[in-house]
Amino acid sequence: MMRARSAALAALAVLAAAASACSSAPPAATAGGAPAKRLVLVEAKGPGPELDRFVPHFLSAASDRGLGAIVDARLTGAHLADVGASGEASAAFRKEYPGDVYLGVMLAPCRINRHEGHIYDRQISPAGQPQRIDNVVVSYDADCTVAVTVVGEAGSAVKTFDVSGRNGTAEVSASDTEAEGQAAEDAADRAAKKLVSFLR
Repeated sequence: MMRARSAALAALAVLAAAASACSSAPPAATAGGAPAKRLVLVEAKGPGPELDRFVPHFLSAASDRGLGAIVDARLTGAHLADVGASGEASAAFRKEYPGDVYLGVMLAPCRINRHEGHIYDRQISPAGQPQRIDNVVVSYDADCTVAVTVVGEAGSAVKTFDVSGRNGTAEVSASDTEAEGQAAEDAADRAAKKLVSFLR
């Protein structure tokens, strides 16, 4: 009986020690070894279809690069300028969404470039005569520029960096929608990469 009781006490002591070690463990680190920061996306503005491609890709790319999950607080309707300023509105928002870094995104309208090419095909006409057929091939590429604004403590200096994305496929298409979407996603990848360097 005494042996069983001693074994139980020893097991409890081990569990208590493990719990203490966990509670005193340092915060998670980024891929580069630096302590992870709590990031909150406050607002994002830009053309709807492209913004819908940019934001989820940006959040995913940031997570893949070791920044962790960025809290998406856009539905609150808050503005980064208010969050960055000192005052009651900033204090209330920061209490509701605690973070080390607050982000704002401004996606400019993408620039579309239309390219038209000609492919000539030699064929034989029904009358048996050689003829040259002119096939017109239309493709699009796009450039999308985005500005990412970073705010730390309330009242601190606001910092902004710009990146540009481009679609690399120039797919043959009757519309430019996919070209813009691909360029927006490329801009998201570049923004996440630059954000990692920016926060080091």
